[in-house]
Order: sequence, then C-alpha cells, then structure tokens
Amino acid sequence: MKKACAFGVVVLCILIFAQCNSGLVTTSNSCYNLIKSSNDQNTAGDYSGALANFNEILKKCDAYDAKIPAYAGKAGALNGLHQYQDALAAAQEGLKLDKSSIYNLFEKASAEAGLGMNTEAKSDLQTVISLTEKNRNTAERAGIYAKIAALDSRQQQYSDAQSNIQSAIGLDPNNASLYILQGDIYTSSGNFSSASDSYNKAIAMPGSQAGAAWKAKIESIVKMYQVKYGTNDANTLASKMNSSEKKNLCDAIQSGISQGVKDMNMDLLRIAICK
Repeated sequence: MKKACAFGVVVLCILIFAQCNSGLVTTSNSCYNLIKSSNDQNTAGDYSGALANFNEILKKCDAYDAKIPAYAGKAGALNGLHQYQDALAAAQEGLKLDKSSIYNLFEKASAEAGLGMNTEAKSDLQTVISLTEKNRNTAERAGIYAKIAALDSRQQQYSDAQSNIQSAIGLDPNNASLYILQGDIYTSSGNFSSASDSYNKAIAMPGSQAGAAWKAKIESIVKMYQVKYGTNDANTLASKMNSSEKKNLCDAIQSGISQGVKDMNMDLLRIAICK
C-alpha cells in the first residue's frame, strides 16, 4: 500500500497539499472538490461558510490526505474570523497527522501572531520557508511566500513583506493577484506611488483580476488622501481635495466601474467628490 501511495497517487497528494505518509489515500472526488471549494471560500473572505464546510469535511472524509488540508483550511477560516485560539487548536490537530504540513504550520504561525506569540510565529514561519524551498511546484511555493508576505504586512514588518512578495512574484510572475498583494503591502506602509505601480501591473495582465486590481487601486488612492487630509469623511475630503486630486480619484472610480467594480463606499465617495 505504501508503494502505491509513493508512486500511484503522488500527483493527488501534491494537489491537495498533503504528505503521503500514512499509507491511507482514499480521498473521494466529492471530498477533494469540497476541500477545493472551501479553500476558495477562504480566499474570497467567506470564512464562516468555509468553516462550516471544513467541519463537514472532517466529519465525512476519513482519509489522512483529506483531513490534513481540512484542518489547515479550518484553521485558516478561524484565523480569518480572528478566533485565534481555536485556529491554533485546529492547526495542531493537522500537525498531529503530519508534522511537516506546510499549510498547517503556516496557519499555526498565523494564529500565534494573532495571539501575540511572535517568537513562536517567527520560528514556525522559518520552518515553513525551509520546507517551501524543497517544493518543486513553483506556483505553490509562490503561494506560500505570498501568505508569509501578507502575515508580515499585518505585523507591520513591511521590509520582510516586500522581500517575500518579491520572492513570490519571481516564482510566479504572471499571477496578477501577487501584484495586487504587493500593492496592498505598499499601501499599508504608506508608499502609495509604488502601490499604484503594482496595481497597474495587475490591471495590464490578461484575465479576470482587473476588477479586483482597480478596486484595490481606488481604495489605495482614497487612503492616500485620507492620510494627507487627516479625515475619513467623504464630504470633508471633497472640501479639501484640489481639482487635480479629485480628477485622479474620479477617473479611477470610473475605470473601476467599467470593470464591474461595485462598492457602496465607493459610490458614496463618487457622489460626494465626483460632481
């Protein structure tokens, strides 16, 4: 059975981010598809929906190669909901099944960071980086670096964040979402000019990310003026911004709308400023 695991299903093991060390590889298509769709929910920010689905997976899917990513996904959803203690417990359950599970280690580090356990989080992230270097799947490695960059940014460690997102882009240079994340990191650090450059790169790429890139760019422009004028109130911004600044923002909003961007706050800004 272990030989079959090592050779016959190695591709499946890679696809669901699980180590094939248990000898038990029986993940059904329904379990695999539910894991994938639930991970997509996490990516989209639907953490409550993802959490419900991962709990269901853990009840119905007995194979190790389902449970390992399911625990990581559950931990990711709980981290997204800021339920860090529960996220830590879920990641630790996944690590009991596979102590070198990259995604459970990452979610463990994320939970530790949320709990203020910065020393432990950094130690786990260093382990993640070491394991990531051994992964020949470059897109997957890029995803890990991107996750680490996002965590660095949340901890306001912007130099580390930029280093890690650059590593991700170097591995997967045609992935528009990486440039959006790079722009978000620049925005968080107050480097709005570089943020705009990153968003523009994402906008110029073919695919379905242009709307997301425009939304992020608009939010970055708004934040830039909020910081400049020290207010989050749309009417106050409208009274303080000069005509060039208003044109810059309003042109971006119009471009975003043409790409299908819909956002209530953006609509309120457009009404207040773009007259």
